[in-house]
Amino acid sequence: MHKCKLILNPLAGRGRAEGELPAVLEELAKGGIRPDIIRTERHLHAVELARRARAEGYELILSMGGDGTTNEVLNGLMSGYAGEAVGTLGVVPVGSGNDFCAAIDWPSDVRQACQRIVRGERRLIDVARLNDRYFGNGVGVGFDAIANIEAARIRFLRGMPLYLLAVLRTLLLRYGAPLTRITCDELSFEMPLLMSSVTNGPRYGGGFWVTPAAQPDDGYLEFLTAGYVSRLRILALLPHFMKGTHVGRKPIEMRRGRHIVLESDAELYAHVDGEIYSAKRLEFQILPAALWVLR
Repeated sequence: MHKCKLILNPLAGRGRAEGELPAVLEELAKGGIRPDIIRTERHLHAVELARRARAEGYELILSMGGDGTTNEVLNGLMSGYAGEAVGTLGVVPVGSGNDFCAAIDWPSDVRQACQRIVRGERRLIDVARLNDRYFGNGVGVGFDAIANIEAARIRFLRGMPLYLLAVLRTLLLRYGAPLTRITCDELSFEMPLLMSSVTNGPRYGGGFWVTPAAQPDDGYLEFLTAGYVSRLRILALLPHFMKGTHVGRKPIEMRRGRHIVLESDAELYAHVDGEIYSAKRLEFQILPAALWVLR
């Protein structure tokens, strides 16, 4: 059996992760997998732990947490990327959204995920790069990034209710559309940008199907832009984002590309697989078939 490291975020799932660990170890043991366990202690610690595990020869690295933890583990693995696929990454999902799992068709149920881990089948997926960091699922820029900041302040909800309340708070408190210069492969234009999504997977936010056509292994990024609209129009569009039926509705524009740049004189706030990031220039690139994941 391959050497296996399990990187556990004990705070994931509002503290649920630690309580799930005995059941996880029981399921993995049925398949002869006895992982070496290490716990994260701070933000971005999983990046360091995954990088070290890879250097120590661990062939299978399991991320036990939410999308943020998985993103950190992915970044640790990709730190050794030099054009050849890296990995293998497996996920034990105990987060609020588990959107990366949806992108790679992975169970959100802990025991079912462990059974897949035991099965040990692999697939290659694309990885995207934003400036100096990597992501596996998606980035939201502008309005939904601010909503993500609001979601982090809400401690009494999980999943879709959490994100819905965060959206409503964002509508009431602050939103705008900074003038943004945009390049998507050979196309260049400028617009007041309310929000944008650059994705490798179809959904984020625990169930908003922002780019329903996205596939994590097709060599492209899906790219959504929306110009400034009223609060009422945003509320009218919200149910469509939950079903993926916003495509084709104004002011939504859908494109796809391999290299995308957003630039503004104002700071552009983004969430990268759920983690907050900001810069005045956001440059995206797709790296085809860059990561081995369990399937």
